[in-house]
Amino acid sequence: PGMTITYALIQMLEKIAERTDLARIVTKARAHTLLTNPDTRACVGVVYEKGGQEFQEHGPVILATGGFGADFTQDSLLAQHRPDLMHLPTTNGEHCTGDGVKMGAAIGGKSI
Repeated sequence: PGMTITYALIQMLEKIAERTDLARIVTKARAHTLLTNPDTRACVGVVYEKGGQEFQEHGPVILATGGFGADFTQDSLLAQHRPDLMHLPTTNGEHCTGDGVKMGAAIGGKSI
């Protein structure tokens, strides 16, 4: 059921992006830094890399990130939170390295 829900949400977001200026979908890019308001610390945008160039988008940001089960580096979230699982294989794709979770944490976001 998870992919069914995800697919339906993607379809709705695509419709919103096509019909309004309330949303913008950027593909084939790597977001790496969340922008914050220095006074309020609120997230106000994102910095991303696409095609070797850096771009910024300003406005609300939705972090739709996967997990971190495929990051077996010594400073990974897996090593920090579940070191007992480091020796086990994962079913996660190689892209599941916790980048989105780390971006949120870098500006004070909390994970549960």
